[in-house]
Amino acid sequence: MHAPPANRRRWGFEVFTVITEETMSQAIFDYATEKYGDRVEELYQRFGAEFPEKDWNIPDDAWEKNYLCWLFFEKVLPETGMTIAEEFAEASKDMAPRMKQNILQMRNMIRSNFAVISGKGQSLKIKDLEDQNVYAVTLPREVPSIPPNKLLTGRIHPFGDHYRFIGIFLIKTTPLILDPEILKNAYETEQVKRSESIQLRKGSTFQSVLNKYPSHWIDWMCTHYRIKERLKKDKIRKIENKLTAEIEIIVNGLSEQSKDALRLCLAHGGFVKYGMLKDFDDDIGFFWDEEKYKSPIAELRQKGLLFVGKMGFGDRNYKIAFVPGELRDGMRSGLSSRATQTILG
Repeated sequence: MHAPPANRRRWGFEVFTVITEETMSQAIFDYATEKYGDRVEELYQRFGAEFPEKDWNIPDDAWEKNYLCWLFFEKVLPETGMTIAEEFAEASKDMAPRMKQNILQMRNMIRSNFAVISGKGQSLKIKDLEDQNVYAVTLPREVPSIPPNKLLTGRIHPFGDHYRFIGIFLIKTTPLILDPEILKNAYETEQVKRSESIQLRKGSTFQSVLNKYPSHWIDWMCTHYRIKERLKKDKIRKIENKLTAEIEIIVNGLSEQSKDALRLCLAHGGFVKYGMLKDFDDDIGFFWDEEKYKSPIAELRQKGLLFVGKMGFGDRNYKIAFVPGELRDGMRSGLSSRATQTILG
């Protein structure tokens, strides 16, 4: 039996003035603390029995955090007709419209057991074992990455074009889940690793790297850049010509995070150890099909603007992010100019 959270004006959370996806939950806790901190025991007496995870056998501090997340993000207060999170969004006059819209989505929680299909950094693909739906979920930066075939029990909520976990979630190691999605993604992960084993040199050329790419990756680039050739070598040559001729326009159409990743690489001579890009997500897969990846590094890789492979330094081989030498000068100009964006982006 867990005791109700104590009345307090602060629960040890820092105050954030700029609301981002990473600081949003903290800001809502701050708002709730200021407005409802003296009423927490009263609210617990009124609504505590409704808390779906009230019987979880977890440490008191974890239980309290889980309860407060439910109270702030899910419970509609009769006196306002809104959750506290929604109330916060309505009261924040300077909040970006998209962030406000994302917060208003958060009431739509999904509770279930989820199998981790694949994971890379803070990005997971999970399957709801009850209805078989698959969700792209972003973990908070302080949570370590979770490997495939783990079983997660908890709740997720929509947030723009992806989902996020809220509160506490339980992680279980289970016997191998023979789910087709998990098996497919295990194969896909292995194939991506193989493609990232390409040996690079400081002077590696654009065509020498793409010659080692899977054919369907080349085909995707051709479709994206509207190139029609039959032979792989001709496709690669036309892709290089397209990028060289229109690099400023193409770079100008990238997301800001993708541009920042390029700036980082170019500032270090055109290539960096892959770990230096840890602040940029990379959800690249193997079966591109019609999919256009949205994470910064995957966007660059898919469009032929960044290669990932291995390069020797001394007696060690490191995973490297490599900007094609043929494109570097044009990229620098594109990143410092306002070239007109095309629909290709």
